Amino acid sequence: MAIRQLFLSMRTVLPIAAVLGGMTVAATPAAASTASGPNCGPKSVTPFQAPGMNKTENFTVGDGGTVTLLQKSNTKLKVTEANADSGWKVNVVTSGATTRPHVGFQRVGVPADQERFWARMNTQGTPGTVINVVIQSCT
Repeated sequence: MAIRQLFLSMRTVLPIAAVLGGMTVAATPAAASTASGPNCGPKSVTPFQAPGMNKTENFTVGDGGTVTLLQKSNTKLKVTEANADSGWKVNVVTSGATTRPHVGFQRVGVPADQERFWARMNTQGTPGTVINVVIQSCT
């Protein structure tokens, strides 16, 4: 009798498990299993001598291009120019005078291939004398 009850229980449990398993697979979004963003390396921070009030300085951003910053004050910088190298496009994320200008470069046709640029005035020591430039590369 015990074997018969086990057999009847298994006949009930297996179809239910199969239905629930199928529902789980069907409910998983396709994009969730295949989507992937860029793989970014560490941010490198490099100090540069600040150009001085109302003067500019040029910075090379990996393979993406160049950024020109204007020092507006001891704390604010402004992107005056951003040029993408051949095969890249540029996006100036912050356009006005700000404490942290941000520019992004993206390889045309390869959205995950990016060069990211941030800058800020160092307020330690003598304010207005050092620009800390942060660059991050993504693939």
